[in-house]
Amino acid sequence: MTSNNEVAYYLIFDTNVLFQAYEKKADFTSFSFNATYKNIIDMINQLDIYNQVVLGIPLVVWSEMEKQIIEKHDELLLTYKKTITKKIFPEYSIQENPTINYSEYIKIKILKYKEELSEGLNEVIEIPIASNSRFKSIINRAFSKLPPFEGKDKKSDKGFKDALLWESVLEFALKHPKSKIIYYSKDNAFGNFLLKEFTESVADSLLFICKNEDEVKTQLEMWAKEIDKYSYQPIEDFDENKEIVEWLNSEDFITQIMSRGFGLVENGRLISSTTAHLIDIDNIECMTSNEDSKEYYIEGVLQVIYELRDGGKTSETINVGIEVTILDDSIYFIECAYRIDDEDDEGDEDESEV
Repeated sequence: MTSNNEVAYYLIFDTNVLFQAYEKKADFTSFSFNATYKNIIDMINQLDIYNQVVLGIPLVVWSEMEKQIIEKHDELLLTYKKTITKKIFPEYSIQENPTINYSEYIKIKILKYKEELSEGLNEVIEIPIASNSRFKSIINRAFSKLPPFEGKDKKSDKGFKDALLWESVLEFALKHPKSKIIYYSKDNAFGNFLLKEFTESVADSLLFICKNEDEVKTQLEMWAKEIDKYSYQPIEDFDENKEIVEWLNSEDFITQIMSRGFGLVENGRLISSTTAHLIDIDNIECMTSNEDSKEYYIEGVLQVIYELRDGGKTSETINVGIEVTILDDSIYFIECAYRIDDEDDEGDEDESEV
């Protein structure tokens, strides 16, 4: 930890950065964060600032991720049971284990995962839920529709979890003066308004809201220079997924995803044309690989722009899961694409231009 005169560095995660997308690959026998967490750890360790940068996981995030895995387990277990009762193969024998209380089962797995994190090289702390003294502020946000209580066109009360998380970060900063904090969140609710509020509320600390790994990387490198400018070495840019990233940013990707639709975009008589582009890539995971082909699961953020027949324009931002097959290292084919995390993203559409 730091002395009273030293700056303390914290990196705090939102749920939408760490959550697992269970639609494609699901292991309900264990609990862990997604690949993004390891990527951030690798950045910190490569910059040799693991003794200075403390990782913060809010209790709100732990609770939300526990709820997420339980709900997905219950949902996909029913689907799995229906599948195995309709298909029988002589090569496979499936036996049903005794029924368990999955909520209690996964609680134990989460505690084990927390222990594993605490035993690692990097210091990981739990950010407490905002105390009762902050709830007056949450209520004021709700009634005044202040960020993150906005929702679509500021007509929704969506945002309680985000507000609770934000108040927890504010309270943490107030209790940890002379801090520099990265808050890593992909939520559009966290923007300039909340940065301004933080500056006005917490006089002697700084907050940086990052929405993707590149922004986190940039900020961590700046911290590394501050901590020791003489030994600072930038993070080496090695990307084993360089070729697939280039394809994801190509015209071929957009052509495939738009021409086949996959139910991602809206259709209607008021829409004259639709365009889209990928604005962020959250996760790339190779599922299978052999000499002739590779199968990938990709999570990203797609922005869709609708041109309206009356001359107006509107857009929406969609979290998508994409299944891609690569043949002979050169032919890319989208097998499937679908919306993920719809519930959390409801109301994040951009405002229309008319």
